[in-house]
Parts: sequence; structure tokens; C-alpha cells
Amino acid sequence: MDKPGDILLALGRLEGKVDALIAQQSRTQSELDDLEKRLRILEGSKALLLGACTMLGGLSSYLVTLYT
Repeated sequence: MDKPGDILLALGRLEGKVDALIAQQSRTQSELDDLEKRLRILEGSKALLLGACTMLGGLSSYLVTLYT
């Protein structure tokens, strides 16, 4: 049968591992939040660029048809 000291030692090790897992999960969540923020900025920039290209294409088409 295990001695009380062995059980307490095992519980201490388990607690340390759980704390490490919680810290790792927190870091992973922080990294995920940062990536999500960067992706949101990138998607917004892409939409702005696409809108600008659409406007330029439309304006070019209008000018070509106006002067031909």
C-alpha cells in the first residue's frame, strides 16, 4: 500500500503538470488571438484593394467607351 507521502508526492506532480497545461493553453489562446487579429487586418486590406481595383476598372471602362 502507498504511504501518504507517496500519494502527496504524486498529487504534487499531477498539480504541476496541470498547471503547465493551463499555462500552455493560455499561451496558445494568446497566439490564436494574435493570429486572428492579423488575419482580420489582412482580410480588410484585401477587401479595400479589391474595391479600389474594381473602381479603377470601372473608371477605365467608362473612359474607353467615352472617348471611342
